[in-house]
Formats: sequence, structure tokens, C-alpha cells
Amino acid sequence: MRSYLYLILVAVILVSTPPIIQADSLTFTLLPADVSGPAGTTVGWGFSITNTSSFDYLDSSGIDSDLFLATDGTPDASIFPFPNLAPGQTMTQVYDPADGLGLFQFTWNAGLAVGTTEAGLFTLYGAFCDPTVDQFCAEDGSTPSTALASASYSATVAAAVTPIPEPPTFPLLLSGFMGVAWWTGQRRRVEDAAGAPR
Repeated sequence: MRSYLYLILVAVILVSTPPIIQADSLTFTLLPADVSGPAGTTVGWGFSITNTSSFDYLDSSGIDSDLFLATDGTPDASIFPFPNLAPGQTMTQVYDPADGLGLFQFTWNAGLAVGTTEAGLFTLYGAFCDPTVDQFCAEDGSTPSTALASASYSATVAAAVTPIPEPPTFPLLLSGFMGVAWWTGQRRRVEDAAGAPR
């Protein structure tokens, strides 16, 4: 009889306990965190963002950086694609200056001393959206954007790399053909000499 009472008590406790709701979360990683390039060039960062929420969409609305206050160059956040990620989805984008893709880019002023460094945080803004209502809730403004995650970065002015001059292609090709012709001529002379009657 007691065992039935214990089972009934456990069942009542399980039924009356509200389900545990997991908080929305994400991971935000820079690719790479530390970059460098000569003065006058543009450096940039890629990213990986994973929506670890089990139900809500992640709608990113912006990227901020203290590089906007830097006096050593020009910041540019226009390459960020503002991903909208389903639960469990990951988006990874390496910095691609040719196609203008990545998280952020920064163009160093010309004439900066080697070793000049900028460091700080990138902050990702957006909101988690209930997909049954509106999965683009931050984009359309129905849910206010908030700071969701931050990641540390650094950028350093590197020494300019002096290219090693390469020899022109045509003279190399010509000397190769001349070498093959000389070798062929030598071989024929040796064969002719070996085949001549004595």
C-alpha cells in the first residue's frame, strides 16, 4: 500500500512541476581573432555564429566595435551579412575582401609605425525570435535588438613585405628551348659518330 502512495506522490510532483525551459543562447567566434597588415592596407575578420537555442530563431541586426572610435584607420562593418539562424544552425564566413564578405574590415592609415595596435571587442546585436510569430523580429523591429555576445580582437600594423623580383618568363622559356636543341644536337653527333664505319 505504501509503495502505491509513493508512486502517486511522485506522479503528482512530476505533473505539477513546470517543464524546464532552456534559455536562448549562441556562440560567437572570430576567424581569426588577431590580424595584421602593412600600413595603408585593409585587414579583416571572419566569424562563426551558432544558434544554440532549441526553439527560437536568432535574428542578428548589427555588429559594433570600438574600431569606430579609432584614429589609425577607417572602419567598415558593411561586409557583415546579418544572418538569421534556425535553432542549431551555424553560419561560418572567413574574411573575403574580394567578395566583400566577413564580419568587419579596417583600413590602416598610410605611414603608421610598424607595431601600431588596435584592440577591443566586437559586439553582436540582435534578438531571439519565436518562429510561430515572426522569425525576423529584430530585422522588422517587432522585438528590440540587444547585445547578444562579444568577442575580443586585435589588429597590428605589420612590416611591408618586399616582393622578390621574378625573372621574366620569355627569356627562361627561350633558354630552355635552346638547351633542348643543344642537347638534341649533341646526341645526334654522338649517334652519328658511333654509327660511322671504321
